[in-house]
Amino acid sequence: MTTSVRVNFSRPFALFPLPETVLLPHTVQMLHVSEPRYRAMVDRVLDSTGQFALATWDRASSSSIAIRDAVCLVQVMHHEKVDGGYEIMLHGICRARIVDLESEQPDRAWCEARLQPLEQLGEDLPPMQGLRDELYGLITGGNIGSLNRVETIVDWFQRKDVSTHTLLELIGFTFIQDSECRYRLLAEPTIDGRTRIIRSELSQLERMIGLARRQQRDDLDRGIMPN
Repeated sequence: MTTSVRVNFSRPFALFPLPETVLLPHTVQMLHVSEPRYRAMVDRVLDSTGQFALATWDRASSSSIAIRDAVCLVQVMHHEKVDGGYEIMLHGICRARIVDLESEQPDRAWCEARLQPLEQLGEDLPPMQGLRDELYGLITGGNIGSLNRVETIVDWFQRKDVSTHTLLELIGFTFIQDSECRYRLLAEPTIDGRTRIIRSELSQLERMIGLARRQQRDDLDRGIMPN
């Protein structure tokens, strides 16, 4: 799963802000675009590099452009015009932060921003086999292993072209559903920091599934049948 993507950080990128963090680097997501200004943005992006930044609204800010600093730089992999807009398939390239935000202009109805990468593209990362083995154990060795979504992740572990760094992103994307935690994962620049977040969230998920199963067994022992 090794990809080579050229990114020119000397130029500004179009921003597509959403209420929640929906994409992490090395993951894929479909997005429906219906608002006219963002349909126009997609048109312009497709005429250029096919890259833009997925941002997150900052609900706690009183600024006129309330956008959180961390973004996921994305590449449009596929697009299709549908009634009322676009269906686009996005691939997360890397995490970045906004260093200069430019508001809408008469010739573009969306914001743009100059970005600084929070990680280096094409960085030669160590194999981190110990971490890889630990992650495999966390998602297969306990209650989490019973979840349907685990099977897909396990398949990725068997591929030599999928790095431990990429697996970390895929696990975070698959198992972390809380929007604030996903944003923290996106904003965290170090692998060690992202590993701590994922360890904590997987441990919490393991406990929650265990508690739910014990409650179910207790209900059955008392003769209470679920509806």
